[in-house]
Amino acid sequence: MDEADAKALVRRHGWLSTEQPWLQDAVLSRVRLRSFSPNEFTFHADDDPGGLYGVVSGGFGTLVPSGGQEMILCHIIRLGVWFGHGPVLTGRSRTISFKAVERSMALHLPMAAVAEIREMYPEFTLRLGALSERNYSAVALKVIGDLLMPSLDRRIAATLVRISRPEASGEVLPPWPIHVTQAEIGQMANASRDRVNRALSKFEAKGWIKVEYKVITVRQLDALATYAAEPGN
Repeated sequence: MDEADAKALVRRHGWLSTEQPWLQDAVLSRVRLRSFSPNEFTFHADDDPGGLYGVVSGGFGTLVPSGGQEMILCHIIRLGVWFGHGPVLTGRSRTISFKAVERSMALHLPMAAVAEIREMYPEFTLRLGALSERNYSAVALKVIGDLLMPSLDRRIAATLVRISRPEASGEVLPPWPIHVTQAEIGQMANASRDRVNRALSKFEAKGWIKVEYKVITVRQLDALATYAAEPGN
């Protein structure tokens, strides 16, 4: 994918698709396309702001401090989602780390470009604030909602549903491969690796997923989502 194709894709999906043309043009005229290898970080906690990224392909893991400040994976963001805006607004160091969980591409808007757009369009700061609310609040509520499920199997199913399909796209068709380990699924679902293994075997037997080395492919997302939403322990 070249840069022009990436910009056109991100203009149609996610945050920018809901914004006015002036903001779309201001951002997309200043971004550059970057490629990331699996486990390559865009930001580490305590880094300087460094600008924003908009996901074009692949997925980026969100890592947050837990317990003794160990960074653990809690979510994966995909096409059309922009991240890195929190410290851009506050000017403070980062508290969250982001890394590619598979081969991924993203558009980078550096801090100098952010400052330039802010100077030209003061409303841009308000739009970034709305983006922050949209991303962090919405994702946090989903993560909390999943973790509050009493059934471990349903919690694991809900986690797979949340991290598989790009939220911003109605064009992406199944299957959805998720490049994560069973230990990472356990982190996101707050479940032991043994319990994750048993749940995945159950889902695979039903034909909902396919389990391979470090890859879980979701084949029947609706069935998995329906199961996750059912009441019961």
